Amino acid sequence: MTTKISHVRAELRHRVSALAPHAALPRERDLAEELGVSRTTLRQALRELLDTGVIYTIRGQGTFVSDTRIAKDTSLSGFSEDMRARGLIPSSKTITTDAVVARDAVATELGLPEGSLLYRIERLRLADGAPMCLEEVHLPADLFPGLLVEDLGGGLYETMKDRYNIQVTVAQQMIAAVVPTSRQCDLLEIPAAAALLEVRRLGYDGRGRAIERAVSYYRGDRYHFSLTARRGEDD
Repeated sequence: MTTKISHVRAELRHRVSALAPHAALPRERDLAEELGVSRTTLRQALRELLDTGVIYTIRGQGTFVSDTRIAKDTSLSGFSEDMRARGLIPSSKTITTDAVVARDAVATELGLPEGSLLYRIERLRLADGAPMCLEEVHLPADLFPGLLVEDLGGGLYETMKDRYNIQVTVAQQMIAAVVPTSRQCDLLEIPAAAALLEVRRLGYDGRGRAIERAVSYYRGDRYHFSLTARRGEDD
C-alpha cells in the first residue's frame, strides 16, 4: 500500500509540475480512473501533497496547483518546527490578542482596503523555557473566524492548517540587525547593548493571497539564519 501511494504521489508531482500556478486538477473520480487506483489511495496521496503546500483546495470548487515561485530553493517553516529541528522544546507566551483595523503599510502589504478587520497576535516565543523571539502577527480576520478564542500556545501555523485548512506556502522575508527597545530587553531578558535580528515576513497561501504579516525580533546570541545561494543558469 505504501509503495502504491508513493508511486501515485510521484506521478501527481510530475503532473502538477507541468501545470501553471492555480490550474485546476481533474476531479478525484477522473484522476483515480486515469491512474488506475482507488479513490482512497488517491486521496491519501493528494493529502500528502496538500500538507507540503504543492496543491490547495477550495471547498466546492476543487483542487488547484499552488504558486510556489517565490520560495524556489528555500525552505519554509515556523518557529516551532525550527526549534524541534534543533532538538529544543518550543513554547509560547501570549502577550496580546486583539482585533484591529488595517491601516497604512499593514493594509497595503496584505492587499486589503483600509478599515478591514485584522487579528493582531503578539507572542513571546521560547525554546526550552528561555526567551528566543518576540513576534507580532497580523492576519485577515475574515479568513480565520474565531481565531482569538483558539489555544495559541502552540504553533500558529499548525492552528491555521488544522482549524482553517489554510497554510503559508511561500513567504517574502527581510532580515536586519536592530537595537532593542527597553521593553524588548525586558521580555527577551537581554542587556541593552545586545543586538536583535528583525525579520519582516509576508506569507502567502497556495492561492497567492497574502494571509500573514509578521514582524519578529530574534535574540542575536541565540539564533542565526542559514541561507543557501545558487548561481543562476544564465550567470
